[in-house]
Amino acid sequence: QCVHALAARGIPVGVHLILGLPGESRQQMLASAAELSRWPITTLKLHQLQLIKDTTLARQVAENPDFVQLFSLDEYIAFLAQYIARLRPDIVLDRFVSQSPKEYLIAPDWGLKNFEFTHRLDNYLRSHGICQGSLYR
Repeated sequence: QCVHALAARGIPVGVHLILGLPGESRQQMLASAAELSRWPITTLKLHQLQLIKDTTLARQVAENPDFVQLFSLDEYIAFLAQYIARLRPDIVLDRFVSQSPKEYLIAPDWGLKNFEFTHRLDNYLRSHGICQGSLYR
């Protein structure tokens, strides 16, 4: 309701989404692209789940390593390509990845700057003939 009310008043609406939360399947994540595309949003920030030191999530994963399934770099790029293909073409994508300071980050540590990640994602999209909205219905 809030998103629709804001958009109806001409206020741009942005969404920030973390991909890979505990209990969330890849299929559920992909379905969220279709759901968000039905909302009157203008921008979307995406990023991978990160495991940060001294957090509840870090403790849960230490006790049960299967609690979350973190993306590898290649998995995330391939997944994002499929996600982007399902998004409405006019949604502005503000971010694809997040970086936490190395002293706090447990995983995933891909060793890339944001611009390096974006370059790899762009190359993947081009080489696979995928563009934003190519699977949007």
